[in-house]
Amino acid sequence: MSNRHFAVIAAAVAMVGSLGLARAEPVGSVVAARGEAALERADGRSPAEAGAAVMLNDRATTGDASRLDLKLGAATRLRLGANAVLKVDKFVGKLSARTTLEEGAVLIDRANGAEKSFDLETPYGLLSARGTVFFAGPSRGVFGVFVQKGAVDVATRFGSVRLTAGEGVDFPPPRVVFLPGLLDSAPSEPGPVTKWGEKRIEEALASVH
Repeated sequence: MSNRHFAVIAAAVAMVGSLGLARAEPVGSVVAARGEAALERADGRSPAEAGAAVMLNDRATTGDASRLDLKLGAATRLRLGANAVLKVDKFVGKLSARTTLEEGAVLIDRANGAEKSFDLETPYGLLSARGTVFFAGPSRGVFGVFVQKGAVDVATRFGSVRLTAGEGVDFPPPRVVFLPGLLDSAPSEPGPVTKWGEKRIEEALASVH
């Protein structure tokens, strides 16, 4: 092998290594945890202790009567309630972030300096926020989305709607679909946009604090 070929291969290996290191950089951290809380990634599962790094593609989980407070980037807080699962799908500096709420409830609190766009994928639809505080999760027997501050665009297979401060929308449990030889479920159509009462707001916030 010539010196030139060796140099090319060495440079390629170094580039791959540097890319791997870049991918391994934390995108956030654990602020606080209570009860059973963990971070799951490809190389295993570890307790979600205060100060622990949150990486891209991590799945944050909580158990019964547990809470988990995460910080994503410079100014986005994610507060998970009990029996929750949330995955960090994308994070591009101050430009954009995307997470998926697989189970449970979460409160998103985005302060000044947060990413320009933030998307939360849920089993019922995509929630897109632009500098806001909002709740998503179980509430009084349905899946509720409530905006405490700012605005959130809710996009589903049935269309889209914008929620502003004080407004919420409910998603009934998934509909059971019977097909020949198959039993499946499909997301239900969301209800109308309504103003949430003080008591319901308190219940929702208590479930993630």
